[in-house]
Amino acid sequence: MNFFKRFPTVCILIAAALWGITGIFVRIIEDMGFDFFQLIFFRSFITATTILIYLLITDRSKLKIDIRDWWYFFGTGVCSFLLFGYAYFYTICHASMSVAAILLYTAPFFVMLMAAIFFKEKITAKKVSALVIAIFGCFLICRSDTNVEITPFIIFTGLTSGFCYSLYSIFGRVALKKYSSSTVIAYTFFFSTAESIFMVNLSEIPKAFAENMPALGVIVIFSIVSAVLPYIFYTNGLKYTEPGKASIMATFEAVVAAVSGIMFFHETVTIAEIFGIILVIFAVALLNLKLFNKTS
Repeated sequence: MNFFKRFPTVCILIAAALWGITGIFVRIIEDMGFDFFQLIFFRSFITATTILIYLLITDRSKLKIDIRDWWYFFGTGVCSFLLFGYAYFYTICHASMSVAAILLYTAPFFVMLMAAIFFKEKITAKKVSALVIAIFGCFLICRSDTNVEITPFIIFTGLTSGFCYSLYSIFGRVALKKYSSSTVIAYTFFFSTAESIFMVNLSEIPKAFAENMPALGVIVIFSIVSAVLPYIFYTNGLKYTEPGKASIMATFEAVVAAVSGIMFFHETVTIAEIFGIILVIFAVALLNLKLFNKTS
């Protein structure tokens, strides 16, 4: 725990990096014949199961919550994780990865606004500057496909994914005032798993694995890398970082996603993308420059 308290920025950047390589697993698993509804269910179920086993072995007291606090975890698990996943994947399927990513990275704006309203978090010149730089950098990295028709509904689902993505920082920060990070993560995925069951045909899953047994191992690794580990790092980092600042730093995910596409899928890189990567890194550095800490 000392590591999380001493290096919250590092924790958030590690989480962003792990989220950034999610696309590698998604492409592999989709090629194995699984749809995004099943991916969301597997990700929730395996993460919930992993955290449950861990807490049963180490500290069962962390599984105890006040039933009146159910809305904390409905917020992180359903309103954030689950609805974000559906809105984001819908935008990808009906537009493009670029359009979906650009709209998703409006999330820090929502976080900064809500943090100011609910937590009285100051909106400073440094934060606004970092936010503008980061979003513009993400725009350059996730350049839009001009051949895609962007309808009002696509804009709605894309902005919804950004808004729902931002809710984890808000609900999570509230829950962390009363519960440990392990409890927050556990109940986040208990709630998301319970709701995602209604979105998949469970009878099709055994058949799908029977036809492609290696997929089980890939999906388990995918869940650990894209959910278990990053949510542990982000939630613990969030405990010691302002939500607005954490959300802006999480845009580092776009940098890792771009680099992953170049390394693993031989995607071409443009000067604009390189400049975008530099801008996001600069925005993260700007937020953490000790010289300006007094005004942050």
